Amino acid sequence: MRWLYVPNEQKDGDQVGPRMAFEQFYAEGLFTAYGAYSYLARAQALADHAAALREFENTVREFAPDVIFIQHPSNGYPMDGEFLRRLKSAGGQAKLVLFEADPYGRIIKRMDQTLRAVIAASDICYLVGTGVLADMAHEAGAKHIRFAPHSYDSRRFGGQWTPTLKRSLDAVMIANLPLLKRIPGLYVPGGRKRKQTADILYRGLGERFAVYGRDLGWRGVPYCRGGIEFDRQGDIIRDAWISVNWGQYDDIAMYGSDRLPISLACGVPHITNYQTGYEHVFAAIPGLFVIKHPREALDVALYLLSLPIDRRNELGLAAAEYARKHLEATVVYRDIVTGVREKLFEAMPA
Repeated sequence: MRWLYVPNEQKDGDQVGPRMAFEQFYAEGLFTAYGAYSYLARAQALADHAAALREFENTVREFAPDVIFIQHPSNGYPMDGEFLRRLKSAGGQAKLVLFEADPYGRIIKRMDQTLRAVIAASDICYLVGTGVLADMAHEAGAKHIRFAPHSYDSRRFGGQWTPTLKRSLDAVMIANLPLLKRIPGLYVPGGRKRKQTADILYRGLGERFAVYGRDLGWRGVPYCRGGIEFDRQGDIIRDAWISVNWGQYDDIAMYGSDRLPISLACGVPHITNYQTGYEHVFAAIPGLFVIKHPREALDVALYLLSLPIDRRNELGLAAAEYARKHLEATVVYRDIVTGVREKLFEAMPA
């Protein structure tokens, strides 16, 4: 397959995981040709959307891909059905595969016009959730919907590590907490329970619990230490005995943010909230504790802190091993590439 990756990134190279995976697949011979066109970065450089669309179309025409693999399109880079039809035909009837890793709702953060157009034009639409997310994609005209979990890249997370015997924190949460329309108490779905989880952990663990995150929802709370750079979260997690999260958009079946694979990869026991379908996709993972109520976060934390240090470290290392085998970027994207081949190119040689 000739594979053209169209990443959503402000600067070439920002999408470390998929770039790393696709480059490896090309080196292995899984792709006969591989290229990447960073459509948002090029749009910024050109400062002219019509020119950006022409360049995008010309890139497809010159590369002649079998697959255009596009990530997270939106009205920030408008595309309509007519342009998408031209784009696919420019590549000699290329197949369009969408990977959409963001959550959406029917009221809050609705799918915009561009995303809906790309969904309708796609030959396969990969989502990181099912349920209402799949329903909305179907209503937008998706031909084939598939699920893929979030992944982590092993270049930045989950590197070699000898688990320490002393940590600065008992539990840490890395999570932003935005408010809708900047109104106090009006959270993104799941945000209220995220805040409740943090409050309960602070009452139970005191200064041995901390949150690292941005946004107005954390304003004034004594346990929030502010935001951190994305690449730093692994070091923060490894300086705590437990990592914790309550996900936003907790009503979307099977959805989980990249916090889950990153946290598991760091080699520290992780507590997260249950979402419909987790018993199918995230069941019986050593070191992962799935809760259904914010209070349970403290219950599980106290249980884990009661275990000998060696046992805690064993659980963390088992979680990291699971993540390496199932949630690392080259694993997740290889499954996607295989799925695309089997569905769209069954007779095509490698």
